[in-house]
Amino acid sequence: MASAVAGQRIPRDCLLGLGSGSTVARFAKALGERNRSEKLHVSVVPSSMQAWLLAKENGLGFYEDIAHCPASVDVAVDGADQVSTKTRSMIKGGGGALFKEKIILSSAKQVFILADKDKFVPDLRRSVPVEVSQFALLTVEKQIRAAVPGSEPMLRRLDKGYPFYTETGNVILDCLTKEPISEPRSMERLLKTIPGVVEVGVFNCSVDAFYKANHDGTFESL
Repeated sequence: MASAVAGQRIPRDCLLGLGSGSTVARFAKALGERNRSEKLHVSVVPSSMQAWLLAKENGLGFYEDIAHCPASVDVAVDGADQVSTKTRSMIKGGGGALFKEKIILSSAKQVFILADKDKFVPDLRRSVPVEVSQFALLTVEKQIRAAVPGSEPMLRRLDKGYPFYTETGNVILDCLTKEPISEPRSMERLLKTIPGVVEVGVFNCSVDAFYKANHDGTFESL
């Protein structure tokens, strides 16, 4: 499995940035099993409460300063909501942890992304999560509509209708576009210039390996 293979690539005494999602949960389980037999002394920098729980439940240690991301992380392992096979860009943030995830990925010396086969597409074409200060919600929504023709930013809500809040206390606009995102780098830069936008779910960071998990349990490394 891709998660087990990625788990074997984590070195001893590693400072590990841990993302969120179902594929990362499988990775954390595989790494925890290896750690119990080999005593790797891995220190986790979690991107979310889910990542913190995954590390704790699988017997992994933590970086000593939980309030800050270190300037340099040895390896970061994360998932993705969608991956472009053309540009190697990603859409992330379906779980709402995009802000910390992007910081961790940007500080990592190596980045491994785990995702199911169905999430790999030629061009990104799903809604883009945009984390926004709630004070700027209306102004950001207006400016996204003006900056990205045909976009439909929608406030993310919980099942009962309450707004979804990120762990950093912000709200999320899920921005659906009518056309595929042909220039993800330009899209990321454009949205980040809007006052009140905290982070954008278009990721253009350097990735050392994508692990594509197939339905039959096999995987491919891209």
